[in-house]
Amino acid sequence: MHDSSRREFLKYGGIAAAAGAMGAGTATAGGGAGDGEGVPGTIDRLGHDFLENPPGIYTYGAVRDDGEYAVMGGYYGEGGSFLVDLSDLKNPEQVHRVPSANTNRQNDVKFDPRDGLYYRTQEANVEGGEMGFQVIDYGYDRGSVENPEIVATVETPRTGVHKLEEHPEGPLVYPIDKDGSEPGILIYDVSDPSEPEYLSEFGPDGYCHDLEIDIDRELIHAAYIGGEFVGYVIFDVSDPYDPVEVSRIDYAERPDYEEIGEPGFESCHQASFDPERELAIVGDEIGEGVPGGKHVYDIGWDEGSPEEPVHIGFTHSPNATEQDEDEPFFWTTHFHNVVPCGDVTLLVDGGYHEGVWVADITDPTDPTPAESYPTHEDEELIGQLGSGPVVELLDGLHPPFVWSIEYNAEREFVFASDSLTGAYTFELSPEEFEPRTIEEEIRRTYEPHDEIGADGLELAYHYYAEHASVPNTGNETMSDEALAQIETIAEEEGVELEEFEMAHH
Repeated sequence: MHDSSRREFLKYGGIAAAAGAMGAGTATAGGGAGDGEGVPGTIDRLGHDFLENPPGIYTYGAVRDDGEYAVMGGYYGEGGSFLVDLSDLKNPEQVHRVPSANTNRQNDVKFDPRDGLYYRTQEANVEGGEMGFQVIDYGYDRGSVENPEIVATVETPRTGVHKLEEHPEGPLVYPIDKDGSEPGILIYDVSDPSEPEYLSEFGPDGYCHDLEIDIDRELIHAAYIGGEFVGYVIFDVSDPYDPVEVSRIDYAERPDYEEIGEPGFESCHQASFDPERELAIVGDEIGEGVPGGKHVYDIGWDEGSPEEPVHIGFTHSPNATEQDEDEPFFWTTHFHNVVPCGDVTLLVDGGYHEGVWVADITDPTDPTPAESYPTHEDEELIGQLGSGPVVELLDGLHPPFVWSIEYNAEREFVFASDSLTGAYTFELSPEEFEPRTIEEEIRRTYEPHDEIGADGLELAYHYYAEHASVPNTGNETMSDEALAQIETIAEEEGVELEEFEMAHH
């Protein structure tokens, strides 16, 4: 039953798609995970909104260029899309929801460069479900922030749109109508947002999962996660109506993942770029076993180029460990941005059970994880409001479970979408992060921060049961001795231990 639901889930490609068989090859290893004292990269929460939280979970969260709004998608439920007012970063607030039918899901949402428009994708949850993308007018013409209107619904020919990218300077969008044996990247003219016009498609045969446009260098970075081609592709997009392949990294020619801290090449999930240096950062997503990590490619920084990318660095997430069947996607990397901070360059990732995590990639040959933020806010409300998993594979999910982050340069903040606990805003800093003690990390997770409390004790039992390292402690695990210390402190604070001991021992 479990295996059957897993196959069905992966067939839909909700969190990831099954990758094809990989061959052997060589790669250059970079810094490992979590070895970090005094590593640049700290992150502090500014604000949080649990949102309306209908049945289902949240997906990608995108930020408008001016940083005033974010939009989030919904998954396996009736969530649809959620517009979030970010005018006060310490108090993000949902201002509308456009529901969807539970026959489809919205894995991706993106703003149009024109104010008052955003896109949301549609993939079918059931046979006959809707497949394509929709255009939402929330102030461009017919709609408003409070009363948005769906002004176009576009049906695509294959399996529906999993991801979509807008061109930052022209009336074009590039929806990915995923297919393992056809190109799948479509081009639509959206000059009239109420009538998108199909123009063409491009790319190698294979399931392209994600693409990003580097407008300054006129390049598209694309990640292919499965099908006939798996790997990383660079396109020349100087003519946005006719992108041309420049180079590719074929994962079939490189080794699979075998151990934590060592690079492997499977399930290429996201391809992005450093906005100031000639570097690309490519992430893999693997749901079981050794998780996927982040690769750094030289595309002009030293000896590499867009025509001949050179692999120079790699890291897993800070607390990465092998994922059991009941820990789907827990420690794999997901959606990231690269953020220049003066003399320091940081990578920020929305890493599922890692929460939001930061790595110092100032030296791209040695990317090093720094601080993470576990997104536990309002987790006690998940059940009572009817949110959470609605397919069997997701039953084991619990916070943190961050789907994505986006950095907004205009207002210098990070926006994160946690699939279970909603919308977050963060301040990112190049200040050095130094590991905490287990007690310090437990105390800072819940308010008030000067005590362990019942919530902190519950979290300590959770870390103990997961046999996982406690975040931000330099990979210290919740041992018997550490748990006993937390129990003692909680009991001194007045927490009754008997109910916890009965539940967890």
